[in-house]
Amino acid sequence: MSGTSKYPATEPLVPMIEVENMSPRMREAAERALKRAGRVPNSARARATAGDLGAAARTFFEEALVTGSIDRELRLLVRYKVATTNNCVYCSTHQLNFLSKGGTDADKLKAIHDFASDPAFNDRERAALAWADAVTRDASNIAPDVAEHFDAAFSPQERAEITIIAAARGALTRFNDALRVPIEDAVADIAAVVPTERRVREAG
Repeated sequence: MSGTSKYPATEPLVPMIEVENMSPRMREAAERALKRAGRVPNSARARATAGDLGAAARTFFEEALVTGSIDRELRLLVRYKVATTNNCVYCSTHQLNFLSKGGTDADKLKAIHDFASDPAFNDRERAALAWADAVTRDASNIAPDVAEHFDAAFSPQERAEITIIAAARGALTRFNDALRVPIEDAVADIAAVVPTERRVREAG
């Protein structure tokens, strides 16, 4: 969007819908979030603008966090890697928050871009994160060694689940960034320490 746009760079392109104004299906999802976390994230408020389609998307993203055989920490690490690769500060902030609250070591989280060599990561984590990173960058040109490592580390079901988790997070990063969804005040301090993806730092 050009510099002559009517939207300031930081203004969201859709309203953050209040719970009472959401469609019935979306309100159900929002109430689950309220019960679970005490607040409705701005990403859900933005999706509520789409009515029932937004509710369907919300349900899918919720299921991608909890359904399947992949353990929660690995699932969140995959989501965190996708978010940081895509430079989505909003998504990275929330994944970092979930992982920190779940007890993942802070030094491990800081080393997310060095997962291939940092001893904090085990072999399965390295295989999953390399795959998630490759899927996010160019899914049609994944290096053979990355695919072979992924294939050796996980069962067919796990490989499919991890790919769904990575793809779902990739879709959500694009939604949040494209529509300029603002970070909530409750996690603003976490956003300040989200690691910037290395290729962006080097480009600068």
